[in-house]
Amino acid sequence: METILAIFTGDFSLRWQDLFDIVLLSLIFYRILILIRGTRTIPMLMGFVLLLALYLVSLILDLEATQLLLDNLGQSLVLVLVVLFQTDIRNALAQIGVFTLFRESNQQKRDVVDSILQACLVMSQQRIGALIVFEQEVGLKNYSDRGTQLNATVSEELLLSIFHPTSPLHDGAVIINAKGDLLAAQCILPVSMDSRLSSFLGTRHRAGIGLTEETDAAVLIVSEERREISLSYRGQLIRGANEDIRKALLEVLSGNIPAAIQDKETKDAVRKAATEAAEKNSETAEVSETLTNSNHSPAKRTETN
Repeated sequence: METILAIFTGDFSLRWQDLFDIVLLSLIFYRILILIRGTRTIPMLMGFVLLLALYLVSLILDLEATQLLLDNLGQSLVLVLVVLFQTDIRNALAQIGVFTLFRESNQQKRDVVDSILQACLVMSQQRIGALIVFEQEVGLKNYSDRGTQLNATVSEELLLSIFHPTSPLHDGAVIINAKGDLLAAQCILPVSMDSRLSSFLGTRHRAGIGLTEETDAAVLIVSEERREISLSYRGQLIRGANEDIRKALLEVLSGNIPAAIQDKETKDAVRKAATEAAEKNSETAEVSETLTNSNHSPAKRTETN
């Protein structure tokens, strides 16, 4: 309480230990939020927050019966939390470590990407189409919930079995989270309606581009007709050698924008500016022509009796 008063009175001095304490707590809470994101923990925690709010209201309004009920519930709250969240707590403790406080190791990320790209290479050679989505900061729960839930560790063999034409899961996309877990298959993606896209692009490519137009996800697209692998990000499509696709995907998953994407966005911006300038000049010319014609039109004569 004295510290809070000191802040408002201007007598508060911030030590380097306090700054370190704030940063450390922020990192811990950030890591906890990352761990529980997309799990059943979030709605259950919201339920506990509502109970806490109800308890505060009962104190303010002096609701004795409600206070008695919530007091008795609070005595066993720790045990209830452990029982309800035992799976989530076990998974969280298994992932906590010095090197996983911020993100997965780069080597592990490269291994996952290489495994996925190897599966894509095999599928392209066998003329098997595929859509593989990489979830990032923007959650894709709206899409994964509508698919078939798998929650499996991604691997080359798993992807090949999912997208095989005889598999009941081969239609739609698979969604992979930042931990390398394959959340769901048979996910339906939004189709891009951009009129600037090539008419040679099919529904699979337009779906991959459509999702990246709305979210920060990256999408690997395997074409069964062209036998090629492409990457969609920020509404753009990268084609080329497999090593170029690998490099661009690793850059995206590391939080960077590939040079190929930047070049495409720059060209699109220049093209858009040129189009707008041409339209503006055309409108100006039309107005000028209209004014010129009106100035040179024959004057109306008034008939007099």
